[in-house]
Amino acid sequence: MKKLVSLTPLCFLILIVGCESFMQKDYKKPYKADVSPGETRPDTSRNEAEAPPKRSGYLASGSTVTVDTGEGDKKTSILEQFEQTRAALASSKAKTASLEKELVNNKKIKTALEAELEETKKQLEAAQQVIIENERLSKQLNESREPYEKKIKELTLELTKAQIEETKAKQELIGLKIEQLTVKKKLQAQDSQ
Repeated sequence: MKKLVSLTPLCFLILIVGCESFMQKDYKKPYKADVSPGETRPDTSRNEAEAPPKRSGYLASGSTVTVDTGEGDKKTSILEQFEQTRAALASSKAKTASLEKELVNNKKIKTALEAELEETKKQLEAAQQVIIENERLSKQLNESREPYEKKIKELTLELTKAQIEETKAKQELIGLKIEQLTVKKKLQAQDSQ
């Protein structure tokens, strides 16, 4: 039991060194893994130039333990899934930022449209008030014009009667003149005989 207890810190130390080596390898070296045809990877050419020189020794060629998930040819390691998830998260954050900008723009447009709608409502109410006032004034005008139109009709009728009487009087006068001329001609004809 004592031997087992004394080996525990040593195992723990080896595990930590192995994990640190594994983590350093994954983040400092470009990640080369099988990528499915439709999938894209971030550009690793920059990482290749900064990669440290090859090491030798235990775990120099990578972790001795790999964990794959999936079925058949579509197996992906957990690190690949992590990278895919990280890329999806970055893409999702970009989409979210874009949607937030669009939302802000839509809110501005909505505010502007609401202000324009409010202004249009005010103009419509003012136009309706003007229409109501015009109808009231038109009704008043018609009511005030009605007695004058009646009086004008009466005066027109009297004027027409007067014109008819004048015409009759002229006709009678012309008739009398014709009679007088006829009488004069008769008298002149009798005098000349």
